[in-house]
Amino acid sequence: MTAIQTAEVVVTSPDRNFVTLKLTTDDGLTGLGDATLNGRELAVVSYLRDHVVPLLIG
Repeated sequence: MTAIQTAEVVVTSPDRNFVTLKLTTDDGLTGLGDATLNGRELAVVSYLRDHVVPLLIG
């Protein structure tokens, strides 16, 4: 069974701020997901890091 090994939260700012979640499995597969809340990007980052990522690992 494939399990998520790492979950990395990345904030970018080309023209607006975007929050990207990068997941990597123990099989080496990688997936990306984007989420943003205009003006509240850091709140999204905190939510992902504190609440979502711990549930995904393993």
